[in-house]
Amino acid sequence: GSPQPFELDLVATLAARLIAHPNLRVIVCTPRFSDFADNFRTFHRQHYQARMEALGDLQAAARDRILLFHPVGIPGRTAYIRSTSVVVDDVWCLVGATHFRRRGMTFDGSAAIASFDRQITDGYSTKVRNYRRALMAAKLNVPVPAPGQPLSAEWVRLGSPAAAFDVMKDLLNYGGFGRIQSIWPGPPDNSVLTEQPQV
Repeated sequence: GSPQPFELDLVATLAARLIAHPNLRVIVCTPRFSDFADNFRTFHRQHYQARMEALGDLQAAARDRILLFHPVGIPGRTAYIRSTSVVVDDVWCLVGATHFRRRGMTFDGSAAIASFDRQITDGYSTKVRNYRRALMAAKLNVPVPAPGQPLSAEWVRLGSPAAAFDVMKDLLNYGGFGRIQSIWPGPPDNSVLTEQPQV
């Protein structure tokens, strides 16, 4: 439902920022599958439904500037994510276990660390940019070049936020090449079932 006066709708806030700032681009990496236990399987469908609604709201605000993908583990298998990383403009970073959903933002206990780097290189905080670049390389299966070795085109493109967005967009446009997966709407029967305390 609608948020209470003391609550913040993070999806609506992000959508408003996308509208207000036409240069803003957003990439979201999220696990393919819900992490609810099997005895709460009705919550799985609600999870997928809410995820698709959130993506729809963000795409309505800026269709060409929002990307959502699932990481791949070993070939053919999805990867799970146990932590949350948020990087803004390569100058501010939040890393921890505070997940971007109602459970993670309300009643789950968690810790996260916000950081930045006062050393600026080409307009970006050096360590924040390096962290974001290495994180994206790991999720996209882009090899990190060894010292003295030639740089791959994708590694170079991951060096700036705008070019990194284009790398992700190119991969998704061509099906992910087995390195990432496009957004999954959930099981074929996508109806939302009423919550059950026990199933």
